[in-house]
Amino acid sequence: MNILATSDVHSPTHLPLFLEALKNTVSEPDIIVFAGDMVERNNVFALRHVLDVVSKRFPRARIISVFGNDEYRGYEKLYMSIYKEVTWLNDDYTTLNDNELCIIGTRGALDKPTPWQARNIPDIQKYYIELPFRIEQMALNLRNQGCRKIVLISHYGVTRKNLVGEKIETYPYLASTRFEKVIRKEIIDLVIHGHVHLGLYEVVYVKDVPVYNVALPARKKLVEIKI
Repeated sequence: MNILATSDVHSPTHLPLFLEALKNTVSEPDIIVFAGDMVERNNVFALRHVLDVVSKRFPRARIISVFGNDEYRGYEKLYMSIYKEVTWLNDDYTTLNDNELCIIGTRGALDKPTPWQARNIPDIQKYYIELPFRIEQMALNLRNQGCRKIVLISHYGVTRKNLVGEKIETYPYLASTRFEKVIRKEIIDLVIHGHVHLGLYEVVYVKDVPVYNVALPARKKLVEIKI
């Protein structure tokens, strides 16, 4: 199965880069993954052009998306109601091909909430602490139900191993090391995330689990992944 993944288009900001990257994509994907921050500052309608060009280029591909920090909390139902052609995952999952592939999607967690988050989102620290455990339980349940491959899509990073290129003092605001502990248990087979605009590495390994940073500003391309 072929996955084509990207994030952090921040439409319309990086839309020209996205269009160029789409033009240069050769393979035919089965699934297209948007790992959050596809629009800039909750510009809800800026996603339409992105979806239109993707659907025209790859009409048979299924589009699966999570929300980023620029798709603001509280607007999830609005995105879902406008863009019904997208499978939106928000701390939940979808299954494909009779449990051949299960995909869990989440905004993710941070080691430390941003100052704005700490001021404006009640109990955000508690949520960030508990979320990795909740996702782990979800993955275990899927495995027990017979899911052969489990993919995690997170907007935020899940390890500090691929934050090289960013300022060290920003690491707590880019990823969750609690998620890395979950990934080390190898319940999840593949991780795709965004948010790390300056990350030098496209893929790192947490034990034997590949973790892809698909942020468009970092990759300058759409990332093709085979599973």
